[in-house]
Amino acid sequence: MVSKPTVFISSITSDIGLHCARRYASDGWDVYGTFRSTKLLDRLDFVPRERLWFADLNNIASINESSLSFGRSGARWTTFMSCAAQPGPLTSFFGTDFQDWSQSIHVNAIEQLRALHSLHPFRAEGEIHAVFFAGPATNNAVRNFSALALSKIMLIKMCELLDAENPDLNAFIVGPGWTRTKTHQDILNDPAVSEEKRADTLRFLESNAGTSLDDIYDSIVWLCGEGRTAAGGRNFSVVHDCWGSSDLARELRQAPDMYKLRRSGNGWRER
Repeated sequence: MVSKPTVFISSITSDIGLHCARRYASDGWDVYGTFRSTKLLDRLDFVPRERLWFADLNNIASINESSLSFGRSGARWTTFMSCAAQPGPLTSFFGTDFQDWSQSIHVNAIEQLRALHSLHPFRAEGEIHAVFFAGPATNNAVRNFSALALSKIMLIKMCELLDAENPDLNAFIVGPGWTRTKTHQDILNDPAVSEEKRADTLRFLESNAGTSLDDIYDSIVWLCGEGRTAAGGRNFSVVHDCWGSSDLARELRQAPDMYKLRRSGNGWRER
């Protein structure tokens, strides 16, 4: 019997994680993942409870234990997806407690990489995929978001490094753009957030704008389908890049520096 492809979603109860889990399941994949809060587990009733484990990115032991639990299950992942996001601290660098700033970088980058590292022994054979999510300030400076911004830039470069080191791993990062998720409410609830950022967030939430969760999922499926030669080590924008295009896939295979941290070829036929 041919085994099903398997996805492991870190922070599966995030809005993007939940939606992707549902889409993967409907497409016939086996879904596994980690959660921090049990509040949204009832929305994952299509995933057997024994395939879900607690992991808090502030708790190293829980990350390692969830990976070992996956390994003991006998499953082997085809795609790893990391959906965690912590926007704070939402103050200037010198106006922030440094420990809070440092911890944010751990949650938004380092511990996400720890999760991938600890799961790596339990990967499937053949080409596998690791998917991360980019964030604000890659191309400009967004005030009071330095920890999150640097974390995402670290992940962008790490995808390129993973690609260089692992011929069987298609590691890439996706910038979803403004998407309707719980993160925006976290920003509004933070008393330290600037009035400018609060106003921008409210303006977005009151509009009809935003990247659809289906577009995020469909772009990831396309990038995995095109494989490492097209997607590996690169930074993609769901909103601006014309993913799904055979022309883009051909261009990516011919331009090894395109869409990496340096974003060579940035102006090529925006979506």
